[in-house]
Amino acid sequence: MAPSTHYKNLESKWAREYPSTKDAAEVWSFYEECGYQDPQKTLKSILDKAQWNKERVLDLGCDTGFMLKFICDNRPSLHGFGIDINTRAIEQAKSRFPEFQFETFDGLTLPFPGKHFDLVFVSAVVKHVRYEDRSHVYGEIKRVANQVFFIEADSKQKEEVAHGSWTFYNSHFEKEFQEHFEPISVVHEAGDLLGLYSCQ
Repeated sequence: MAPSTHYKNLESKWAREYPSTKDAAEVWSFYEECGYQDPQKTLKSILDKAQWNKERVLDLGCDTGFMLKFICDNRPSLHGFGIDINTRAIEQAKSRFPEFQFETFDGLTLPFPGKHFDLVFVSAVVKHVRYEDRSHVYGEIKRVANQVFFIEADSKQKEEVAHGSWTFYNSHFEKEFQEHFEPISVVHEAGDLLGLYSCQ
């Protein structure tokens, strides 16, 4: 199936089947249920290592915008942008956080000019990207940003896994990310990899 068709089909599936986050407490409760001791502290310790020049951050797969709000609250000078394939989630994000810019994303091409962002934040998104589309997505991240912060469950092997009606494209993400980006700070917690990387 062509990439454009595949992600177009996923767009409506997300809106139908995926429950969007209702409040910030739900975000942190999820991390804690996964085994994080202090998720806010862990994420902030990595974000503090990022270099900021343009003062712009993009949350790729932003859902309803609560993580973007957390990132920008920790650095008030930031201009926040969020994109997500789920149109319904984007509508909620726009309503909740009008101070940020949100757009629906087709899953393939980032709608921004080159090196527009200091940082792209990507949490629990890459496992939804097919293996054959990964290089393109990584190329788009490198095109629009100087750094990227990934959070992903690191399964240590490449394996397609059925999860209900979804397919997860699991991988040894620590190795995979290092093949495309230069590590700055990499932390492991509760089976997840949290990594800040340079896109240069």
